[in-house]
This record gives sequence, structure tokens and C-alpha cells, in this order.
Amino acid sequence: MNPSQSPPSQASSHFQLEPIPAAILVDKEVKRRDAIALLGACKTGCRAIDEEVMLGGFERGSVVGISAEDEELGVQLGLQTLAHSLCEGTVTSGLLITPRPASVMLAGLRDAVKSELEAKQGTKDTIRVRLRQCLEKVMLSCVFDMDGLWEALADLDCEVVEEKDGAVQDQDQGATEIRPHDTTYEFDEIQDSQDDDDVAFSPIHQASQPLAEEPCNKTQQHPDVIVITHFSSLLTGLFLHREKSAAHAALQLLSSHLRDLSRNLPSKPLILLLNSTSAVSSGPALATAASPAKQSQVDPTLRSIFNPPPLTGYSARRTKPNFGLIFTQLLDFHLLCTKVPKTRQDAEGAVRQLPGDKIELVWVVEVLLDELGVWEGHTGARSGREQRWAAVKVEKGRIVQAIDEKEPEAKIPNISDVRVAGGFGGRRV
Repeated sequence: MNPSQSPPSQASSHFQLEPIPAAILVDKEVKRRDAIALLGACKTGCRAIDEEVMLGGFERGSVVGISAEDEELGVQLGLQTLAHSLCEGTVTSGLLITPRPASVMLAGLRDAVKSELEAKQGTKDTIRVRLRQCLEKVMLSCVFDMDGLWEALADLDCEVVEEKDGAVQDQDQGATEIRPHDTTYEFDEIQDSQDDDDVAFSPIHQASQPLAEEPCNKTQQHPDVIVITHFSSLLTGLFLHREKSAAHAALQLLSSHLRDLSRNLPSKPLILLLNSTSAVSSGPALATAASPAKQSQVDPTLRSIFNPPPLTGYSARRTKPNFGLIFTQLLDFHLLCTKVPKTRQDAEGAVRQLPGDKIELVWVVEVLLDELGVWEGHTGARSGREQRWAAVKVEKGRIVQAIDEKEPEAKIPNISDVRVAGGFGGRRV
């Protein structure tokens, strides 16, 4: 045997990969972005976020993370995006995956859709009919861990295989295995009620036939929006029950799989991962005790522009997304939601902390990471959205702009050295 040739068994196990010219990859990406642009962006219904922060809304065919200081606000923002897109007709179907009880998520989605319809000032009868129509377009999947998430996503991937090959191929035995923690629910019907405020869901029921008998449904429509709530809970369970190296390997596979679904499903879905944050307080004692080498440096894509750089003796709360870069590796676009004082007077009151001071806080939504850029229909430099931010608040069950542009700015004498950022709705100045 010629020593330069590999044995037949070894040679057959390797594929010769031909290099692909960059021009071909660019052409494919341009066609993909153009096709996604025709689908329209998914908006939240809050002008400050849609126009000032994201410059048009969430792009379909991407994986977006929302890390919120209050995880429930992140859930509300995700549900509001889904509800607004359904009400506007931008999307026709959605999938909600959550480790939380089904009744809680159903109520939250119902309230989000109802608030969107009421914002349009429709009649009660119109709202009731439209509410039913929107909820019937959403599927709910309750999972308890990362394995359950994989099974929920495998159903979508299975449909893609069937469309390509014309038959279901069980390459992985676990893909069609039914586990106790993976249960899929549907919005079947909303009970009629004389009082519009008492609109409720009919009892949730499981599919009559097990998924193992019918693993793929050819007639089922692919979701246009996939919302995965409380993602930090799933990550916590993953690292608790697996070795660190195995957990990281699983997340790398999940990252590739999410991007594959967002790019290759016929619906080109927007995938929202709702994460929480962690706050670390650093005081003078901690700053002096720890050497600079031991103080961990926060990656720029994880640090809010409202967190000043660390200084010796500086006491501040630093908010960053849970799981940091581990979570960021899954994303194309990342939003951070944190609370800050609304005005300069509120900021000074927060520092003084005197009894009786009323401090008004607002939510700041800012872009930590933007790997996509704003697509303008041509190659070349793209408008980036990193460090764009806006102030919002929750009003009547909806996330709305917190500061009116026509609201006059209060003139407060410069009596302190407290530095605050101004110009809500744009970049930091």
C-alpha cells in the first residue's frame, strides 16, 4: 500500500471540502436579507424602542436576546412583541416555549393581546373577536429543562426534514421519544362572556394522540415568532446537571441549531430568548481588598453605558446579563433593560436617600450587541445600533415611551457634581 494514501476505511470517513468563493457567500446573504426585508419587521408597539433603538423593529430570521433586571418585564416585552405583530398582521402564527405554568403564560399573553387591541380603541365586540383570532394562532409548549427545549425545537426541525426528503427520518432516537416534562398545549377556544373583562381561556387540553405516533405534521404552519421565556432557568438547570464541558458543548450545538432554524425554516422566524440579569455591588472595602488582577473585567458587549467604569473606592451597582458571554454566543442581537432615575432630581434623590424623597424610575432599553446591522438593501457599511437606548415605562399593561418629546425639561440649579446621561431616546451624549 502506498504510504501516501490513506486506508480505504479512513479515506471514506472524510469529505473533501472545496473552498467557497466569498462572492458566492455574499450573494447568498444579500438574497437572504432581501427576502427577510420583504416579510417586514416585528415591532413592539412602543415607538421609542422600534424607531429610536432598533431603527425599524426586530428583523425576522434572527436570534434576539432580551435581558431584563426584572425578568417579568422581559417576558412582557417579548409577549407584547408577539401580540403587536399578531394584531398588526405582520405575523400569522407564533410559538411560546416556557418552563413556567401554562395558566400563568396564557393569562400573560391574553392580557398582552387585549392591551394591544384596546390601544387601537376598538369596540368591545371587535376586541373580543380579534382576541380570539389572535390567540388561536399561538401554540404553547411547556418544558422543564434544556432537553425539553430540544424536543420542542425538534418538532420544527422534523418538519423541515419531511419537506426536503418527503419522509420522516428518525436519525436520533430521542427526537421522537415522549418525556414526562415535554407537553405541548394549544389555544383551542376562548369562552364567551358577557363581561369583556372576564374573558378567559377554555380548559387547556393535550393533543389526543401522542407525538410519537405522529412526530411530524405536514399541514402545521411554521411559527413566524418563537418566544422562549425564562431562559436563565433552563441554563441554570443545564449547568447543575451536566459537567461544565458537556454543558458548553450542548450550548454550542443549541446556538448552531437556533441559527439554522431562524435562517432555514420557510417562515424565517424571529427567535426571542428572554433572560434575566445579575447585579453586583462593589464598595470601597471590596475595591481595596481585591487586587486589580483579581477584579474581573466585564466584556463591552455585557456592560451597560449607564454603569461607569470601575474606580477605586467607587460604590455602584453593576447590572449585567445572567450567564454573560455564555448567553451572548447564542445571539445576533441583544437588548438590556435596567431601571434608572427618570430625571436629574430623581438621580440626586437616589444618592441622598433621604426619608420622604419620591424617586421616579424608568426602564432603559439599550442595545448591547448588534451583529446584524440595519439592512439597507446593499452591501457595504451598515448602520449599527449598539449603545442606542430609550426610556420606557409600563402603562395600562403596555410598555410605552416614558418621556414625551414635548415635555419641557425641568430647570434645576447645578448644586451637585452628580453626572447623569441626558437625551433619552438616542445615543449617550
